Amino acid sequence: MVAVASAWLTLTPAVCAQQIDEAKALRVKAAYLYNFAKFIGWPSDAFEDEETPFVIGVLGDDPFGRSLDTTVKAKKIGRRPVAIQRLRWSRQADRAKLEDCHVLYISDSERHRLGEIFAMLEDHPVLLVADTPDFASGGGMIGFVLEEQRIIFEINREALEQAELRASAKLLKLAKIVRPKSRRTGE
Repeated sequence: MVAVASAWLTLTPAVCAQQIDEAKALRVKAAYLYNFAKFIGWPSDAFEDEETPFVIGVLGDDPFGRSLDTTVKAKKIGRRPVAIQRLRWSRQADRAKLEDCHVLYISDSERHRLGEIFAMLEDHPVLLVADTPDFASGGGMIGFVLEEQRIIFEINREALEQAELRASAKLLKLAKIVRPKSRRTGE
C-alpha cells in the first residue's frame, strides 16, 4: 500500500494545469489532502483513542464539492476511517471543532483570517493546507501552488515541527521546501 501511495504521489505533481480543467485540478488537490495524511506523522495524543476517525476539515467556502467525499469514501488512514467536516468561522461551534481536525484545508474565503486561525491552532497538531498565495511561507504548513504549469506543493518544515507533525522523507522529497517569512521585516 505504501508503494502504491508513493508511486501516486510521485506521479501527481507532474499533472499539467493546461491538461486539466478546474474540476480535475480540485480532484487532484482532494487526492493530495488524503495522501498528505498518509505521509505525515501525528503525536499519539492527537487521537482520543484507537477508534477516533481521521478528520479532514474544510474551513470556509468548499471548492471541492463532492470530489473530496468521493476521494476518501470508504478509505482509511492506517486503521482509522476518514471523516470530512465542513466548517464555518462564523459559527462558534465550528470554530471549536477546528482543533479536532487532523488536516484542515483553509479556503481562499478565509484568507483574511489566517493570522487568527494560525494563532488558534498554534499548539495543536493540525496540518494546515491552502492554495492561497504564499501560504506556506506565510506561516501555513502546506500550500498548493502552480509552478511551470504544474500543481505542486510547498512545505514549511518549521510550521510542521512547531505543531509536532513529522513529514516523511518521501513527502519532503516531492515538495518545494520554503522558509517562513520574518514576522518583523515581512521578508
